[in-house]
Amino acid sequence: MSTDPRFQARFSAEAGTLIRTALNPEQRKVLQAALEQAMADPWSWPPSDREDLDDTIRQIVLPETIAHYVILPDPPVPHLWIITLTIL
Repeated sequence: MSTDPRFQARFSAEAGTLIRTALNPEQRKVLQAALEQAMADPWSWPPSDREDLDDTIRQIVLPETIAHYVILPDPPVPHLWIITLTIL
């Protein structure tokens, strides 16, 4: 990931397992670039498409994957919690 991100990225166990076992190297590179963008500016990706959820839940929509993350800005370590990963 980026060497000096504004936010760190943390993954749910399920999302981490899918990244390691189900994505090929090219898909991981695309997801990594999208996550680096999100770590630099968490609001750069659109909010979740569910109106009942608050706007801190964002979605990264890529050609072969969709990732949802929650923005947790509180110190000591502001981070993005990647809660789901869907492989299309």
